[in-house]
Amino acid sequence: MFPIHHILHEVLHQYGSFGLAILLAGGIIGLPVPDETLLIMSGFWMHQGNLPLIGTILAAYAGSCIGMTISYLLGLKLGMPLLHRIGPKFRISEKHIVTAEAGFLRYGKSVLIIGYYIPGLRQLSAFFAGVSKMPFRVFAAYAYTGALIWISVFLGAGFFLGRHFSFSRLFEQFATNPDLLPYVTGIAGAIGSSFVLKTYLTYRAQFSLYKNSLLQ
Repeated sequence: MFPIHHILHEVLHQYGSFGLAILLAGGIIGLPVPDETLLIMSGFWMHQGNLPLIGTILAAYAGSCIGMTISYLLGLKLGMPLLHRIGPKFRISEKHIVTAEAGFLRYGKSVLIIGYYIPGLRQLSAFFAGVSKMPFRVFAAYAYTGALIWISVFLGAGFFLGRHFSFSRLFEQFATNPDLLPYVTGIAGAIGSSFVLKTYLTYRAQFSLYKNSLLQ
């Protein structure tokens, strides 16, 4: 069996941005696709000039949104019986289902943003949004915003890692030390979340000043 990064390399080489979109959509629905690895690889290829900058970003965003939307519609139309029946075929255990459902019930809409950084929850958050009959406009506002942040973090990580590291050596490290990936994912997610929170607070403060100036 070929190492996974060789398979991803071949798909991106043959199909480019279109292959990226399809793989991401499939990974979010539940296929065994290493989404973060794929995004980092695509970011590296953007830096090398092997993938177009704008096309790759749009493809990654489209694939993420398509995958989330399909998962939402499956939850909305077919519900939990489908998940219990086909979950094991997609390596989604009962433990994953219970954990994801508890997280969604506790945190609600926020899970659609933070769930991208948690394998298992990424595949199920949109599904539970459909099961709970969340209005599509609410689902889309949170899920599509989360997708934009998520792809930006990992495409950006791959793009900037391309300046300082050997791509093959980097993925050899992940292949020989798979336990490192959750830590890298968590760190990248924390950096991305911090950036978003900082941006939000900055704009909120600016808006408050503008609003107060109008009231004076």
